[in-house]
Amino acid sequence: MALISPTRTTTTIAKGNAAAFLAAFFCVLVCMTVASKSPSSVIVMCMASLLLGWIFVATLLGHMTFDTGMKCESPLLRTEFDAQTRFPITIRIENPSRRWPLLFLTSKLIISCGTEPLQSPPSFIGTLPPRSAGEFRWHITIRKRGESHLHGVETQCSFPGSMLVRKYFFALDVALLALPSRFRLSPKAAQLFKGQQHASGHKPSNPAAMEEFIGVREYRPGDNPRNVSLSHSVRMPDYPWQLVVREFEDPSDDEICMIVDTLVPPPDSTDHVLMLYRFERAISFSAALCRQLCEQKRVVRFIAAQTNTSGIDILIKHPSKDLPQLERQLARIQPMITGESKDQPVDRSLRSTGATVLRITLHETSSAPQGRQGAVIIVTPSWQNALVSEVLAN
Repeated sequence: MALISPTRTTTTIAKGNAAAFLAAFFCVLVCMTVASKSPSSVIVMCMASLLLGWIFVATLLGHMTFDTGMKCESPLLRTEFDAQTRFPITIRIENPSRRWPLLFLTSKLIISCGTEPLQSPPSFIGTLPPRSAGEFRWHITIRKRGESHLHGVETQCSFPGSMLVRKYFFALDVALLALPSRFRLSPKAAQLFKGQQHASGHKPSNPAAMEEFIGVREYRPGDNPRNVSLSHSVRMPDYPWQLVVREFEDPSDDEICMIVDTLVPPPDSTDHVLMLYRFERAISFSAALCRQLCEQKRVVRFIAAQTNTSGIDILIKHPSKDLPQLERQLARIQPMITGESKDQPVDRSLRSTGATVLRITLHETSSAPQGRQGAVIIVTPSWQNALVSEVLAN
């Protein structure tokens, strides 16, 4: 890995220790002047002298170990993760000096979520011998989906009692993306479409011989063992515990059109905060439902409107490729204010498609559009809450 030198190095004064040094110094002067009249002042003078000596020696030791040429290894980070889950960050600091150790190192991450800084707990290493490396570890949890930024790591070196503190800032400049929270749905969610296939006029799927080969992916529990590709599996690093299966597309799979409402009332409305909460929950619920439908070999068209962009309109036919793309778009989607005109294309798509329509709404009461030929399933917020069994977090 590449070694990074500090982009900014600053030396500051520890105000508490400096104040203690001045107080001890004046205490010694006062005790020297009254020592002949008050023998007990000699004890106070000795204690103040010891404190003075400790602060002086600590400052000298700290200053001697400052300029060791500290380096930081460029970390390999997982830049995409689920919101509300912990992800690890490990930073390695090297001491290339041949003579002096690094003493009492404290590091913290400089992370921002949008325009808001995020506080990271400090990580501590007592001593870093010459020509050695140490690791600082964090487990960060970002509870809000969207883009975040890891600006760098700030390492502080200060001997206890020293009046000087040296800070080193290592710029990392890593973009992070918090995907929607991962929901685990209850078994009742799989029964959403019971009876809808016949009602909407869909026919049963064709035999497996008509399926078209589209690629390979890692084996997941529940996959047909007959689809394991031995030629690809033997190339995996953990073979035979890590297998690869062939993935097929069935052209006769029923298509489901999933539409997510993105309209919320204006900020001055009394329901604004509630609708924002329902919007965030609907985003995570729709992502979880898409994953479940893809596991059932369904083809899903996902539609959601946006104000300043073309919105989301993606056909999920190849889950291994399309689902990660959908999650990235859902991580960046923002709610729309009621009255904006971008909801009209969504309504037109809902009326024109002949597939089964699944509408994730933010309101407890919602009516199906007029003129529809296929089935319409409206999932209200209370129904969404009933179908979510767990919010996955580690």
